[in-house]
Amino acid sequence: MHDSKEIAMSKEPRAADSATEEPNNSLPTPKYTDGGYGWVIMASCFVITGLSTSFVKTFGIFFLDIKAYFDALAFKVSWISAIIVAVFHLGSPIASALSLLLSHRVIIIIGGILSMLGVLLGSFGFSLLWMYLTTGFLVGLGNGFAWVPSVSLVTQYFTERRPLANALASCGECVFTFIFTPFFQWLVIQMSWQQAMTIIAGIQLNLCVCGALMRPYRPQKKSLNSTSPSATTSGKDLCSTSPEHKKKPAHFIDLPLLKQPKFICMVFFGFFSVMGFLVPAIYLIPHAQNIGILDFQAALLMSYWSAADLIGRIGCGWLANLRLMKSIRLAIIMITILSIALMLFPIAKNYTLLVIFSCICGFFFGTILALLVTMLTDVMGIEKLDNALGLIMFFRSFGCLIGPTLAGLLVDLTRDYSNGFYIAGGGMFIAACFLILADYFVSCEQNSSQGTKKEVEAFISQHQPWEEAEKEKLGTDRTNGSELELKNKVYE
Repeated sequence: MHDSKEIAMSKEPRAADSATEEPNNSLPTPKYTDGGYGWVIMASCFVITGLSTSFVKTFGIFFLDIKAYFDALAFKVSWISAIIVAVFHLGSPIASALSLLLSHRVIIIIGGILSMLGVLLGSFGFSLLWMYLTTGFLVGLGNGFAWVPSVSLVTQYFTERRPLANALASCGECVFTFIFTPFFQWLVIQMSWQQAMTIIAGIQLNLCVCGALMRPYRPQKKSLNSTSPSATTSGKDLCSTSPEHKKKPAHFIDLPLLKQPKFICMVFFGFFSVMGFLVPAIYLIPHAQNIGILDFQAALLMSYWSAADLIGRIGCGWLANLRLMKSIRLAIIMITILSIALMLFPIAKNYTLLVIFSCICGFFFGTILALLVTMLTDVMGIEKLDNALGLIMFFRSFGCLIGPTLAGLLVDLTRDYSNGFYIAGGGMFIAACFLILADYFVSCEQNSSQGTKKEVEAFISQHQPWEEAEKEKLGTDRTNGSELELKNKVYE
């Protein structure tokens, strides 16, 4: 009796080992919730996206006041926004790594504290260098720490509704910008820009509240009879809750990604597209004020932009969720139209045309942002999303520094803020070209994998009659291991 128990106990680990070894030869099939607490995660990401981006997009309200306060050139003042976005991108790989090492919740809360301190300390306005270090560096780092982990969690909680969930979460940017633009302008009118920034610093603390709601994703547990253990294993990989993943630096910064042509194309896409994303937010309001539009009406242009942005994000998110077209190809169409609209923006010389062009650009701007995370997930795969997003954000930081400063130089030379839109439109057009190349490499990769799969199936079907004959000859059933060994030999 004792021996039979020992034999049974010795068989159980072997069964467990075979169960864990089998998924290595099959594709992981993680189970996502697509709802439940995922909606709380999406709502928190909505607020985080709004708070972390609205200050940058509404910075044009403070642009002329800061320029007059320090008696500085537009080129020097534009460095504040450039540093915010550049550090935002540079800090993204760090945020991704720390999220895997600690937790998404902790990093978001730290980001909220840094962002609040950056705005509060910057309100003292000791010098432009002080503004670079506080409003520039601290706010950018805090926003990056808050945004990257929140977006990553949304992709983990949703799969079937992922395009729609990403689009709704990204809508926080345009909703908060729509609300805060007239509010911040009213604060500047009622008090000084420094006092207005003190109030904004308190608002930024809400990032910590949202971070506290960010519960780490854990896949649903299922019995071995219904679901392969690969679901649990891959789910842990995605959430990075496994201690093994926390100990491996390779999971933090995946440098081998730089050897993939499709990823290199996405890097260049990010580098050039950021010019079109950032420059209009800085120079839209100063451009309107420079041609004689009243301050409050000029601020409302950003609200019109944000309203159209919201419509574009929701509409494109719904369209992408239908899967009628590959997300990357839909993005190519939208980016091309936006680049043309931005280069035509300087012809708007009255308020009516400014409103029309703001709505057009805002709409297509929103469609692109609704597709970004989904497009990157489709190109690189969800397993590589954290690392790919972090590296792309890192390289985009250089575009953040070059775009606004180059536009600022043109403004100082020509005394015309509209020239910044030529930089934005040209950058977006080049970005569309690299996106076309990325789509080409992805298509070639898919065709190659499909061809290999067909060859394997044909080879197995040809050897199936031989296996059946062997079974009859030996009088014993083949185990599943023989088929797996045959597949492994074919792949070798």
